Amino acid sequence: YDQDLHEAGSRAAQGLCTHHAEGDEACGGEAVVSYEDADGRWQAGCTAALQELVDNGDIEPLGQGA
Repeated sequence: YDQDLHEAGSRAAQGLCTHHAEGDEACGGEAVVSYEDADGRWQAGCTAALQELVDNGDIEPLGQGA
């Protein structure tokens, strides 16, 4: 997770998960990964989001793509 990649004041910049930030059930999980979504916007994900993104092939496991 890199706070500097995210828009100042956003949930992601505050260290919160944006992957699970839909509606009233927004995730309060701590961000552990930053990633670009399909629209090229930086998002942040909690531990569960990271696993979902890897399992779905949306991102590579940490340390596997650099």
